[in-house]
Amino acid sequence: MCYTFCVVFFDMNKRSKIAILGFGIEGQAVLSYLTKHDYTNITICDQNVDIKDSLPRGVSASLGQKYLDGLDKFDVIFRSPGIKYFDPHIQVAKVRGVEVSSAANFFIDQCPGIIIGVTGTKGKGTTCTLIYEMLKKSGKKADKDVFLGGNIGKCPIEFLDKVKIKNIVILELSSFQLQDLAKSPHYAILLNTTSDHLDYHVDKEEYLAAKEQMLIHQNKNCTAVINKDYEYSKYYTPLVKGKLKFVSVKGHVKDGAFVEDESIFYAKNGKKEKIVKVSEAALVGSHNLENILPAVVIAKEFKVKNSDIAHVIGTFKGLPYRLEFVRELKGVKFYNDSNSTIPETSMAAVDSFNAPTVLIAGGSDKGADYDEWALKILTKPSLHTVILIGQIADKMEKALVDAENKLGDALGSPTKILRRKTLEEAVLDGYAESEKGGVVVMSPAAASFDMFKNYKERGNEFNAHVRKLS
Repeated sequence: MCYTFCVVFFDMNKRSKIAILGFGIEGQAVLSYLTKHDYTNITICDQNVDIKDSLPRGVSASLGQKYLDGLDKFDVIFRSPGIKYFDPHIQVAKVRGVEVSSAANFFIDQCPGIIIGVTGTKGKGTTCTLIYEMLKKSGKKADKDVFLGGNIGKCPIEFLDKVKIKNIVILELSSFQLQDLAKSPHYAILLNTTSDHLDYHVDKEEYLAAKEQMLIHQNKNCTAVINKDYEYSKYYTPLVKGKLKFVSVKGHVKDGAFVEDESIFYAKNGKKEKIVKVSEAALVGSHNLENILPAVVIAKEFKVKNSDIAHVIGTFKGLPYRLEFVRELKGVKFYNDSNSTIPETSMAAVDSFNAPTVLIAGGSDKGADYDEWALKILTKPSLHTVILIGQIADKMEKALVDAENKLGDALGSPTKILRRKTLEEAVLDGYAESEKGGVVVMSPAAASFDMFKNYKERGNEFNAHVRKLS
């Protein structure tokens, strides 16, 4: 088992001039940690000038449109995930000798415990939580033996001081956090990796390269878990320096976890053992098997009993905003998949239901292509209506019309396409278009920033509108 690295790369002392770029949740956590540890020469750099009055006494600020000017005067920069690593201001500072880091980078460098890192386009939060629940079920205590950090938990720097050498930390890591990583987790899980955040990354190659950081700093004592069903596995497998475990929903693997004969199996050196039947999993949607399998692998690495693994698989119903069941009204079930911000996850949501389905989709543009999404919408037999909202509705409707023209007579009965201005209208009409035994699912396939603060706010509003229905 790979417990810890001894190398410490971070060169920061109490006299260092430190800049924190971005003062959101993560930036605030970094400031709290640094001030607690007597770092005093700190400057907050943020575009929002309104935060000035909320800054602690003694903390300097560089605010407004030119908040990234002059970064080369600092010794260390902590970059928040929302600020691009390849921003010219940051890269110039780096060339001039400034150490560029982040909360995730700092945590992984300083953490004495065992780190399990999970990345992927979608499913990170679900996989992290499954591992967390399996380890707790085995007897480990939350926030004492095992910690959960990332978008689904606390910013990890908040609990850094609590972690001991044999403690386990599960981290959800986005591509934004990985780009400046200088040390890899002991256990690296790479889930599905498709095109995402092309509004942030220059292209798909930059996005995939960010994911490499999960592997390239590992050593021979570490473990990587890769989904064999995706093309990217050929790209990442040669980078693995330690143990390699595969997962697959399509068939047998020699080392790892897989689905076969409607059951989940774990294999080691070719010898397989059954964990649980697929039908016993509480999570909705076949795509969630891709999240369950890596959790099984990691649980087995930490000697969790099969019965405990099976118990969690059979009882864990998922996280909020991820195909979350909201309510059933007069035979119609409503599901909230607000966290679905790319076409692939919306397609997976559609594939999760064979009952008559109404899909609510749309939001702000992330640069995604909707051609395959449109084909799925039009050719899924149970999906009879799609309701489009938001900034990207025009792009989505065009993709649907183009796909319909390509399919022609092969399409069969056409899917009804509706346009609505608000989410409330979409929910009302979604219910009106439904029938008893049917499903209404909001799986946007787009970001939320045109109409909402984030996907959580969008999800909360969807739930509120659904619960008002009568």
